[in-house]
Amino acid sequence: MGTTTVVNGASFECLQASENQAACEHRLYKRSAVPVALLGVSKGDAICICLSDLKGLTETAESKVAQLEQQETLQKITQKYQLSEQELLRLLRN
Repeated sequence: MGTTTVVNGASFECLQASENQAACEHRLYKRSAVPVALLGVSKGDAICICLSDLKGLTETAESKVAQLEQQETLQKITQKYQLSEQELLRLLRN
């Protein structure tokens, strides 16, 4: 799964790319816009998101290679966390 962090006594497992096994360099904690069952997160609960893994998904790709990499990352994460592409993007944007 992802890395687990503890904030104010609460334990959070971060949503991150499958291939990333190291500690996340840039974490964001926010209220989840969608439920993420695999992490035990309901809509409105706090969630940890590894932005350093996902930052490219909210930006426009500048080349075909970058577009393919974005699509591959998006597919891996949606499969891993059992989310639709729309749910993942909503989670990142809201």
